[in-house]
Amino acid sequence: MSETSYTDSERQSTFLTEHSIAYLAREITRIYTRNLQDAIAEHGILIGQYHFLRVLWEKDEITQRELANAVGMKESTTFTALAGMEKQGLLTRKRDSDDRRKMTVKLTDKGRGLESKLIPIAKAVNDRPLAGLDSEQVSDLKAKLETLRNNLVGDD
Repeated sequence: MSETSYTDSERQSTFLTEHSIAYLAREITRIYTRNLQDAIAEHGILIGQYHFLRVLWEKDEITQRELANAVGMKESTTFTALAGMEKQGLLTRKRDSDDRRKMTVKLTDKGRGLESKLIPIAKAVNDRPLAGLDSEQVSDLKAKLETLRNNLVGDD
């Protein structure tokens, strides 16, 4: 068997950056993130805070560890972010009476009230790039993206 030999130019053209799924996914994520941050800024919320709020809107009163895992952040980063959010009056944290190592996070009325303002904004940012796609194409896109995610985490 002979091994196929490629020149540097041929090797690079077989895997151009702009044709890489990972590159495209990163670019899309970067643009979505920037657009969402710009859209929610008027409410005094940073994109990192928004991710915590999203989880808490769906499941309030969870431990700091559960919240960190749900958002995909380290606990130390989560601790710092939540301290800032607590100072803003968006949430409260308290030690679990049964296990003092656990910290329970709960939204305040102010934090809960942002849901009705920020979800429509996020939906608009999310829907903008889907213009021109019909519902079947959107459904197909979501299914393919879920397949990519599952393949990456080994859940297929």
